[in-house]
Amino acid sequence: MKTYYPLALNNEWHYQQKDGSTYTNKVTAAKGNEYNMHNSAANSTSVVRKNGDLIETDALEKGVFQPWLPNELEAGNKWTIPFKANGLDCLLLMTVKETGMSKEVSGKMYSNVLFIEAENQIIMNGSQMALNFFTQYYYADGVGLILTTSSAGDSHALTTYKLN
Repeated sequence: MKTYYPLALNNEWHYQQKDGSTYTNKVTAAKGNEYNMHNSAANSTSVVRKNGDLIETDALEKGVFQPWLPNELEAGNKWTIPFKANGLDCLLLMTVKETGMSKEVSGKMYSNVLFIEAENQIIMNGSQMALNFFTQYYYADGVGLILTTSSAGDSHALTTYKLN
């Protein structure tokens, strides 16, 4: 079984953004199947939990858990993540684009990489509206999130990590 989001107390991942700034995601507390994840860039903590093989998080909407990584991860799999942001009903339309690929990030080659793309939409007057904004997530088996990019040209690349 693959572990695209390894969760354990004090696990940490260090990222560099396109503008050169850096930040850390760190598991600061663990209780049962719930883990507090602190993001130093936003200076905020969200909860990530394992529900069987499903990874859920309240990172998009505090206190409301959404499915982030389901257990069935084959190319073409899709799921929707509904959430509220700034009072708006939003959707992330998630699609597994590729599995088992290799990806070089910050000069290091990762194998068994999962590539997921999210399309951002909002609900206006009951209708889904595409925003033409896409985010790409690359997860390496046994490592976690190694790269995030977007259609706006953003980039968050893993530079170092520590797993316990």
